[in-house]
Amino acid sequence: MVLINSAKKFKQSSSKLTEYRIRLVVDYIVHCYHLMISDGRQYNYADRGSVQHEDFLRNGLVNDYLAKKTNKEFYKNSISDNPNVDITFHSEEANTYVKSGTLKDDYIDISIHENRLSDIWGEETEDQIKFAVECKRIKVPNDYTQYIGDIQKFADRDFTTFRLPVEGQIAFIEKASITYLKASEEINKRLESSLSLTTNSFLSNSKISSGFTGCYSSKHTRNYGNGPVFTVSHMFFDYSKIVIN
Repeated sequence: MVLINSAKKFKQSSSKLTEYRIRLVVDYIVHCYHLMISDGRQYNYADRGSVQHEDFLRNGLVNDYLAKKTNKEFYKNSISDNPNVDITFHSEEANTYVKSGTLKDDYIDISIHENRLSDIWGEETEDQIKFAVECKRIKVPNDYTQYIGDIQKFADRDFTTFRLPVEGQIAFIEKASITYLKASEEINKRLESSLSLTTNSFLSNSKISSGFTGCYSSKHTRNYGNGPVFTVSHMFFDYSKIVIN
């Protein structure tokens, strides 16, 4: 019984520390979005070649902002509580899961590695720790369904390596009339009617980055194992003046 309680306390403590560090990472992502706005950066779909629209925007965010050395130094010295932290960003990183006894590949839109996150779970696993962030464009009503599809994947896919109890989602909102509140309400409507997703806590606003209202949080239950609850950190970004169609 003592061992069980110790394990439970360890996971509770690790989950709280994980959510704290994820908040720091999300704050950094929002910081990079604000840099993009102040730079007047625009992404013209005419320049994307054969790259998918969503990937074109994702690549711009990662390559032009998140992964830049100067910006990462800002994270270390001005956002993180430890200047010695190391953080890296990888696009389309493969992750394996099992479906009906068959191994399949899942490609994470943005895989974020932060060594302080790894330290938290070092006693639990020797697997590489990654914060998985999926990206979706939101422009028309059907896009909300696609967005919910990523939460469904988080709930359904039994990955062969360790998965954090926090997942991430970014929405590139391409229509000026879609406010952050509107997007959250539309997503919640679809979560309410979903028969395959158990939502423990619907999207509610998270005060993560000062002066930014596009961060939301929700909680859901995995559809495998003992049905552990996981958190989704949602980041809504207004791309209506960033995207050129």
